[in-house]
Amino acid sequence: MNKKERIEDFAARAEADPNSVFALGSLGRYWAVNPMSDEVALLARLGIEASTCTKVDLYWEHGDVWFVQIQSEAYGAPRKPGAYARLAPSGYVNVVVVVPERVISSDVVTRVLRDVADRSLRIERLRDILQPL
Repeated sequence: MNKKERIEDFAARAEADPNSVFALGSLGRYWAVNPMSDEVALLARLGIEASTCTKVDLYWEHGDVWFVQIQSEAYGAPRKPGAYARLAPSGYVNVVVVVPERVISSDVVTRVLRDVADRSLRIERLRDILQPL
């Protein structure tokens, strides 16, 4: 899937379910695959406790569409807290960020995406295995 196709796919998903897309102004927008610990109504509907929200996978539209995985330190073990990235064989960027928090909230997601955006990731330097940023 190329960049144009990834952006079109994200737009189609956002149009199909606009309530599942979170807008972050200049940071773009994202569609979370897993619930966050502060999504009280969603967690109640799914019968999930906030304490189990130890990872959030999301698609992030910010110039391109990247797959971002945010994991608590306990979930991400043996990886140490930090940011890692790879270029998947299909051409998309996969970012994995391990954080010290026990659960992943929307505030943690926003902070992580801001940090990744500030790093000015150089895609041409990525390989198909996770490497520290």
